[in-house]
Amino acid sequence: MTRTAVAIISLILPVAVTAQKIPDPDKVAPQFHDAAAARRAELIRTKACTDKATREKVLKRDLATYINNCLDSAAKAEQAEVKAK
Repeated sequence: MTRTAVAIISLILPVAVTAQKIPDPDKVAPQFHDAAAARRAELIRTKACTDKATREKVLKRDLATYINNCLDSAAKAEQAEVKAK
C-alpha cells in the first residue's frame, strides 16, 4: 500500500510544482512591477480564451488556433476601446 501511495504522490507532485502561477505585482521587486502586471494580464486573457474554448468544446487539434484568434480579437477590441477614449 505504501509503495502505491509513494508512486501516486511522485506522479502528482511534479505537476503541482510546475503549475504556472499568476504573478502578483505587489510581491515582486519594484523594478519588475510593470513586467509582472503585463504578464498577469496576459495570463488572465489566455485563461479566459482557454475557458471559452472549453465551453465551446473546441477539438484539441484546433485549440491553439482558436486561442490565438481569441487573443487577437481581444487585442483588437482593447485597441478599439483605447481609441474610443
